[in-house]
Amino acid sequence: MNDHEKNEDSKKMLADAWPGPLEPDEAADLTILADLLADPATWAEPRAGLEDDVVRAVIESGQSQPPRRLRRSWLAASAAVAASIAIVAGIATTQGGAHADYAARLNATSSAPTARATAALEREDAGFRVDLDAHALPRLAAAEYYQAWLKNAGGTSVPIGTFSSGEGHVTLWSGVSPETFSTMTVTIEAADNNQASSGRVVLAGGVHRR
Repeated sequence: MNDHEKNEDSKKMLADAWPGPLEPDEAADLTILADLLADPATWAEPRAGLEDDVVRAVIESGQSQPPRRLRRSWLAASAAVAASIAIVAGIATTQGGAHADYAARLNATSSAPTARATAALEREDAGFRVDLDAHALPRLAAAEYYQAWLKNAGGTSVPIGTFSSGEGHVTLWSGVSPETFSTMTVTIEAADNNQASSGRVVLAGGVHRR
């Protein structure tokens, strides 16, 4: 992605977050703000006394709006805040799937009556990232592991990853879309060189679009 495309993405992000319709001068300011986000000088430590200089200049100018050059200084500060918000949002997404494309609530089966889990699935370049949060899964025997699957309406199951913890968060990956493979299951498998499902389902649930 070149600098122009990055700036256009920044302008769109800022416009989407803007409270209410954009006035013409506000739209122009977004262009400045996008440029500032790409400018390394934006992240430099502000010089001492900048705030006092801005206030003094506004008073001396007698204008209800600060001069363009001062508005640029204020926008620089806004750019840093906006970028920080974007970073925090990105972290929240990867940790909890807050903006996931799909979600699932997995219910216990008779093989694990106290188990429960939720999943958030998000499209990425490599496929679909699956953030699974499972609790109270049964204890595994030696040489056993958990296997997660996505299944379509025709009964075809595709493995999306293995794990061994019966409590907590794991990250899995799917190469098939949950749009068509819309059932998720978790089974207990044995390390026996048999790649087919054991049929020992401990969690199951439907996947739906957020």
